[in-house]
Amino acid sequence: MKDEKRLFPKRRFKGFVGEWKEIDLGSIGSTFSGLSGKTKNDFGHGTAEFVTYMNVFNNTISNINLTEKVVRDDKQTQLEYGDILFTTSSETPNEVGMSSVWLDKRPNVYLNSFCFGFRPTIKFDYYYIGYMLRANSYRKQMEILAQGISRYNISKAKVLETVVLLPSVQEQQKIGEFFKLLDERITNQERKITKLNALKSAYLTEMFPQEDETVPKRRFKGFEDEWANELLSNISDVRDGTHDSPKYYSEGYPFITSKNVSDGYINYEDIQYISEEDFNQINKRSKVDTNDILMGMIGTVGNIALIREEPYFAIKNVALIKDTKQVNQLYLYYFFQSNFLKKQLIDGMDGGTQKFISLYKIRNLTILIPNKNEQQKIGQFFKNLDDQITTEEAKLEKLKQMKVAFLEEMFV
Repeated sequence: MKDEKRLFPKRRFKGFVGEWKEIDLGSIGSTFSGLSGKTKNDFGHGTAEFVTYMNVFNNTISNINLTEKVVRDDKQTQLEYGDILFTTSSETPNEVGMSSVWLDKRPNVYLNSFCFGFRPTIKFDYYYIGYMLRANSYRKQMEILAQGISRYNISKAKVLETVVLLPSVQEQQKIGEFFKLLDERITNQERKITKLNALKSAYLTEMFPQEDETVPKRRFKGFEDEWANELLSNISDVRDGTHDSPKYYSEGYPFITSKNVSDGYINYEDIQYISEEDFNQINKRSKVDTNDILMGMIGTVGNIALIREEPYFAIKNVALIKDTKQVNQLYLYYFFQSNFLKKQLIDGMDGGTQKFISLYKIRNLTILIPNKNEQQKIGQFFKNLDDQITTEEAKLEKLKQMKVAFLEEMFV
């Protein structure tokens, strides 16, 4: 005997029982089209606005400030408070028919031509319906209905055939408010991270000298001496990886190139593997050790990584800046993020479509060096700031994972 479909969620607020109502979307409203009959001359000015495709795609509740100008046209359908907006196409079926709820009452706001709207005829909690339409249970319906090969589309008629499940208005309000507050926490966490990154950027500007300067704008108390001027090759052993192209395998020893060096770390997501023989041969001249710095030389020039634990890979198209103990390596790592150093890299790049920088130019980069105590202070300051950013990013990821889990458990 086939199992009957369960019409209530796995997780509910206390006091709510009973099944939810299963309703075809077409029975509780009608659709309308986005902008039509417009030319490029109608956009970018005028007294009317339209909601962009990306606004609909990215936001459960439309961002009322993310609109663009268009010439007013009374023949177009104006958006009303509570309208549900759907995207019509995407490159993948799992992103077709993304929805967003419009909660604003100002006049002369239209919908872009690559979306369509749904205007409900019944009352429900708008936040509940917004999150319900983005829950996995509803999104699966959209994926099944998506049509196409290189690009996937969904029609208004097909969307009207989809099924929504509605609890009582009181339960809708509880669920809607819960996800609204969770999204606000996520947004606040994102803002905190943005502020920390902006703070780091400001400190990188102020705590390292600018071009033609020998002292920075901001210093720790007690330090007044001018900074020394040295070539990188005089304070570090600077090498590069292999210039050959070894044979790749589905498994073996990781082979790091410039694309794998980003944001201070090695990215292993898109990586090639080489044989033990090639690995040993490359590492005879370019072995990477803990505390070394790697920098991209081709394509993603200037991306860096500090090796924090024992490495187990070989390198190509990557500059290897060995830790020789002549300079505090943590200080040097952050100096490579300064505007002073970045300008030298930009000025030293060669190539057309794909930029690169030679090992010779890297070895001749100018490094400004304070005394050892100031180096240690600066390096530790930025490490603490980076650690704080990492902690806040982990909190953000946890909130996002929590949201995914609740979307799965609190909707049918």
